[in-house]
Amino acid sequence: MIFHATQQELLAEKSSRVAEGVKENPEENNLCALLGEDTLPTDPQTFELVARFCHGYAVDLTADNVFPVTWLAYHLGMTEDHRPNNLLMMAYAHFRHNVLPSWNKSLRALLVMERHLDQAAELGLVDECAESLVAQALLDPRLVADEPMVKKSTDGNASVGQSRTRANPRRTLFVPDWKTEDLTGLGVRLYEPIMAAMICRRVPLEYSTASLCRYFTKHKVEGDREVVEAIERLLPGGEDDDDEEEEVVVPFVTLVEMLESAEETGASEECRDGLEGRIGKRLDEATVPDLIFLSRLPEDGPEEKYNAERVKRILKNYCRRYRGPDISGFVKVGDAMDAFVCSVSSDPELKASAFVALGELCNSMRAATNGCSDALYRAADVFLEKHGWLNEHEREAVCGVVDCNRMSEEAREHAARNQRMPLRLVVQVLFLSQMKLRDTIVSGEGAAAAPKWEEGGTRRGGDNNKSGKEKGGSSVSVWKKVKRKLGCMTAVHGGSVNCHVKKRNKVTHSKIGK
Repeated sequence: MIFHATQQELLAEKSSRVAEGVKENPEENNLCALLGEDTLPTDPQTFELVARFCHGYAVDLTADNVFPVTWLAYHLGMTEDHRPNNLLMMAYAHFRHNVLPSWNKSLRALLVMERHLDQAAELGLVDECAESLVAQALLDPRLVADEPMVKKSTDGNASVGQSRTRANPRRTLFVPDWKTEDLTGLGVRLYEPIMAAMICRRVPLEYSTASLCRYFTKHKVEGDREVVEAIERLLPGGEDDDDEEEEVVVPFVTLVEMLESAEETGASEECRDGLEGRIGKRLDEATVPDLIFLSRLPEDGPEEKYNAERVKRILKNYCRRYRGPDISGFVKVGDAMDAFVCSVSSDPELKASAFVALGELCNSMRAATNGCSDALYRAADVFLEKHGWLNEHEREAVCGVVDCNRMSEEAREHAARNQRMPLRLVVQVLFLSQMKLRDTIVSGEGAAAAPKWEEGGTRRGGDNNKSGKEKGGSSVSVWKKVKRKLGCMTAVHGGSVNCHVKKRNKVTHSKIGK
């Protein structure tokens, strides 16, 4: 950059570095050579503003140019030590008095700094901008997000979150477009620390979480693993967040999309585990399409169309974190799992091993809630119909997940006549039907002959054979049963098929009335 002697003299008067260069080499008229650099860290527009200041003209500083001017003034040594009322002090003063008090101007300045983040951090401008944004968000959380996320009420149900602060009436009435800049426009290197500071300083979670979800939706197309990892670290509802009253409800579909993005971008295992844990806590909101989508997400390991291991991990997360005495959530998840397995059983690409693994999960949920196994039987029937090439051994493995004891009488009758069923299952259902018939006859004879025997005797009969402890409130909790089931399940191998038929103790009835 070449300049005349007059320009050189004016610039040297304001810049300590230029003055030192002119003193050492007075004949040099190239500014870069005087500074010992190949190029100046600036653009023509910024240098023109600095030149105007050196000529005594007013400098029009804005949120968009205050950082470039500040950095060039700092680089040239335009400090108060060299000349009073110099450009560096003027730029700092404008930044602190005109930019920082405004949300929009602070964000615009940050967007410019983002291209030269290291230099801006060296000047301390990034920290000052971040502190200003956090302070303003504490006063008015609507700056962070226009619409807060849904927040859990005290009874555990979702309710629309209410702002803890009232809208500024001055802004609302006189400046309808008061907010034009959005945090989601920042890159992840700036967005993450600023949002972390807001969460740490207790900006309402319903607003910060809304911003996180919006940021992910806006940037997921970029396929950047840093984005999804940063969002997962900041989202509430992680392993360390046990305060239900402060938990906001992230849309279930958004969590699923985040997990998909984590798999596609190769995010860390910690990130994927965190998202699976959050999905597991909300599994009672999942629909059949959601479960199908989750099971078909790619993962490291053997390539299969349906990933039963992921579904199992998510189900275990739900059981481990389930709270409250109500088992309706378990019943709902069990219904969804049954419908899911029925839906995918007709897919010819579903392997027998995957069906067995999914069927064991359904069986565990039904066993814990004393549910019926008819849906799982129908799924096995459809699977055998669509996979007619399976041999007897493979069909036994598939049907081994069906608990015959939990089938209805109609389902047992259907299975006994079903030619697709393996011989072992047919024998089981016939045996159970005979046992039930015998118990019915014995119970009927006992009731007619000895009504007093019922009072002290043991009640017999298929589904009514429960102890008083099971009928009372002191029974083992449902979720503990599920945890045990999920922890001890093993895949069906070879001809090892659980019969589910319990031996009954022979009861000798004494004659009454002698």
